[in-house]
Amino acid sequence: MVVDKKKLKDSRGQPLTQSLFLELEYNDFAVYTLKDDDYEYEGKLLPSLKRLFIEMADPVEYDFANEYLLGWTHWKRLNNNKRLMPHFEVWREELNLSMRSAEIKNIIDMSAEGKSFQASKWLAEGGWNKRGAGRPSKQEKQRDERMASKLDDQFSADLIRMQDYKGV
Repeated sequence: MVVDKKKLKDSRGQPLTQSLFLELEYNDFAVYTLKDDDYEYEGKLLPSLKRLFIEMADPVEYDFANEYLLGWTHWKRLNNNKRLMPHFEVWREELNLSMRSAEIKNIIDMSAEGKSFQASKWLAEGGWNKRGAGRPSKQEKQRDERMASKLDDQFSADLIRMQDYKGV
């Protein structure tokens, strides 16, 4: 999808923030929707920025910012917006879970075939996203517990099947 970058700026040339999104009541300027899927509004198809974010699967978000926005500074500006920030946090959590899920499936396949899996393991563990020193925050602990629970639910059946297959 090619984005007309001119539509991402106001008449003074400043990057748009809330007015980029249909849901934030700036319908005349909306370029994107915050919905899960593309949405048609008054005959105009608005792409879902969430869908584009998840599909791009860019864990550091740099390429995403350059592809669909005015660059890294614009993305940082959007992330500092109190109305938008909660949406982006949910997207990051979903992307992280999606990428980890895919890599865990790769680990399962590789281990069943007897192949090395260090690179996939690094990805599944979120090797690119290591936090700094210090104690994890309460929110980080809760997020990690939710992810671990989702992953456990998703893959417990596969692990049981593999153990039965190997005769363990």
